[in-house]
Amino acid sequence: MQRQESKLRREPRHRARLLCLAAIACALGWGQPARAADFPVRPVRVVVPFAPGAAADTVARLIANGLSKKWGQQVIVDNRSGGNTVIGMENVVRSEPDGYTLLFTVNDSFTTVPHLYTKLPIDPLKDLTPINLSAKVVMVMVASASSSISSFSDLIERARAHPGALSYGSYGSGSSVHLSMETLKALANVDLIHVPYRGVAPATAAVAAGEVAVSQTGYGSSRGLIDSGRIKPIAIASAERIRELPGVPTLGELGYRQAETSVWWGFAAPVKTPPELIEKINKSISEVLQNPEVRKQIEGRSLTVADLGPHEFAAEIKQESKEQGEAVRRFGVKVE
Repeated sequence: MQRQESKLRREPRHRARLLCLAAIACALGWGQPARAADFPVRPVRVVVPFAPGAAADTVARLIANGLSKKWGQQVIVDNRSGGNTVIGMENVVRSEPDGYTLLFTVNDSFTTVPHLYTKLPIDPLKDLTPINLSAKVVMVMVASASSSISSFSDLIERARAHPGALSYGSYGSGSSVHLSMETLKALANVDLIHVPYRGVAPATAAVAAGEVAVSQTGYGSSRGLIDSGRIKPIAIASAERIRELPGVPTLGELGYRQAETSVWWGFAAPVKTPPELIEKINKSISEVLQNPEVRKQIEGRSLTVADLGPHEFAAEIKQESKEQGEAVRRFGVKVE
């Protein structure tokens, strides 16, 4: 009887402790879904599937720094390169959908990777939610300064006169540049040999060294080589001309609009991230992108600030994925 009474006296205290612990857990957000109003209450991780120092990494850090100032929390860039961006994407997909792990990647992750592999550990189109398409890369087709190719017409004439004698570099099989150049070959009825490299920088360096005749690269990252005369711009591979290269026509102006290259970078999150949280993160990213100093730094790298929200971003992915999927099938591109 005394034991039972003692137990009864202890139970209220035990319940009180449990209620106290529950209150603390609730306050700290343990076991609770992320709430947009409170987000973020701890550091946020941005996974970048490229090596440190890459152009995408530089822009990701610029935006992350702006978000850190805005949120009053650390925003840490975590480089997970390799596997054609699949390693980084999978890391994000396997994370909790609470807004604390984000992805900053290139369009190929959504628009070509799903079509290139027969087996993938994830489905980027189903397992990730678009947040903000942040920046677009201005692409330029370049030729080696040591070659006799000084214009786009020179390239086509030489390729037709010597089928299979010229090569082009890309930053990987199935990349936007690879598919663009294969489209150009089909439209112009020329034979150019594809040489894939492990990234934009080595592909551009190969042109400068004369290892390949031509390639496509971001103007911002190749500007130094162009200004120094080591490579020659022969066409703008994006839709609009570059102010700094007024005499270089676009592929569209040359009659090859279908071969234009689209390269952009944007943020995404695990698919089950709450919509209100996606909206809050997008709004914050947008405010950072519209900051005059941030915008100046991005545009100073010859990039275009896009700042497209979740719905427009999703529509862009859907359309481009359809087009790139058709190109992958047409040219029989596969990566094992």
